[in-house]
Amino acid sequence: MTSQFDAQFRGILQTAREILPESSVLLLEGKLRQIHAERPDLDVPEIVSMAFDVFQGDAIDARIAMEEAGARVDEAAAAEAAHMASMQRIAERSGDLDALEAQFPGRATMAEVLAAVGASWADLGLSEQDGILVEEIRRGMS
Repeated sequence: MTSQFDAQFRGILQTAREILPESSVLLLEGKLRQIHAERPDLDVPEIVSMAFDVFQGDAIDARIAMEEAGARVDEAAAAEAAHMASMQRIAERSGDLDALEAQFPGRATMAEVLAAVGASWADLGLSEQDGILVEEIRRGMS
């Protein structure tokens, strides 16, 4: 670094210390040094400009990552709510399911019981997805 460069560099950091928390100043200083090491042909204003461009890009990336994480959390919450609603519907019909199963002992699945009766999951107020969960519960998998 030339003495003029050093003076400008120190001036930028001093100004930054007056308005930014120390952790931000250290981050800025690290990024400025990194850019200067990679591009020694640039002067301080260009390096500062590049550093802020990088920080803006990082902020955009972070915002996108947060939005994606929020979407995944929302999807998981919706899936959990759907699962709980399914469990509630199944619990409400467990008496009917038990009675049907008792009428047809030896059937391997509730779907076979329903087929023997000529009924469907919908006839019991359950969806096909609920039926899959019923089978898992009855096999002790859930």
